Amino acid sequence: MARKTSSTKDRSAVAERVEGKIQKASELPEHGRFLIYGRSGAGKTRLAATAPKVLLVDINEQGTASVRRDTDPYVFPVEMWAELQDVYWYLATGEHDFQSVALDGVSSMQTLCMKFVLGDEASRDASRDPDMPSRQVWGKVGELMKTQITNFRNLPMNVIFTALQRSRSTGEDDDDTFVLSPNCSPSILSHLEAAVDMIGFLTIQNVSVKVKKGDKVKRVTRQKRRLMVGPSEKYYSKDRYGLFGDFIEAPDMSEIITTVYKED
Repeated sequence: MARKTSSTKDRSAVAERVEGKIQKASELPEHGRFLIYGRSGAGKTRLAATAPKVLLVDINEQGTASVRRDTDPYVFPVEMWAELQDVYWYLATGEHDFQSVALDGVSSMQTLCMKFVLGDEASRDASRDPDMPSRQVWGKVGELMKTQITNFRNLPMNVIFTALQRSRSTGEDDDDTFVLSPNCSPSILSHLEAAVDMIGFLTIQNVSVKVKKGDKVKRVTRQKRRLMVGPSEKYYSKDRYGLFGDFIEAPDMSEIITTVYKED
């Protein structure tokens, strides 16, 4: 009988804990998770820097020159893998004013992780060629990267990942077709895809516009940025929000986040 009473109390405690965590989706914290990728110079850093109260984590990208004169965000430069862990724990404390963090970028993050793992491997086996990572090394890199991506994804703030683009083959032999995707290993990319709510391919398009100067009107070429988020067979994209159609013209992260979480 005593065992039965104890079991009943245990179930009641479990039910209380579960019920205490149940919320409506509309009551959950309003934090977005985004992955922005594109070629070098497409404006990924500039776009990430438009997030509200953002800390830009510059992972060996050194691409902050583009934002010095406009958004001028706070920047944390990362040159060693341990520093990435440091900034995560700092943000996890909540003892700061940042509302967003941008990891710029994932491609360099993977390279940094590989150097960290190879350095560790070399310290244990001096006969290894450090330029020839083994399957075990790639496995360790994948696990470390996935853990770090999950850590940042779970922070109570907006999280933006950026990455360079690469072309991947999706076919076989003569039927090869190619799709543009973020530049990281397939296993890390799969984990990253699942971790975010939106994946956008950032492009620059040259458009012709009319400009009036004095009494004359002439056409000039200007650049316009588009964030491609709609379904495509040509590039990786994703939009869990379902609010933006095929693309976002002249994207701004603060405006995107406001659109997602504004009340109807």
